[in-house]
Amino acid sequence: MPWTTSYADTLRDFELEAIRGLATGVLSKEQLEGLKSLKTSARYEYTGSGYFLTVADPGLPSERKTLSVPPLIGIADDVICGFIVFLGQHELTLECHTWGAVEVPADFRQRNVLVDEPSPENFIKPL
Repeated sequence: MPWTTSYADTLRDFELEAIRGLATGVLSKEQLEGLKSLKTSARYEYTGSGYFLTVADPGLPSERKTLSVPPLIGIADDVICGFIVFLGQHELTLECHTWGAVEVPADFRQRNVLVDEPSPENFIKPL
């Protein structure tokens, strides 16, 4: 499926939770709180197995950083996803990607998503 780009409402609660979990210590409390009240639309790109959601604000860092620690997952119904935050040029991009057998569907943002840090046994394979 080719990528589709559109404009979406600003960040959902689960997306804010994922960003907070990944960006604490990098973004200030004021920057994190400011994401809740952004009045600008977000650029949404659906990839077929997840999406990228980008918001721009002059208060966001210009320096590029990729944030993926601690690993966080989102769970909704039978879908499991992972998250990565990309910062730079006064933009923040949240990547939500498939992390399981079921692809992240196009309507994932409308679902009731629980964000959690997976337990270590999900990452460590027995010898």
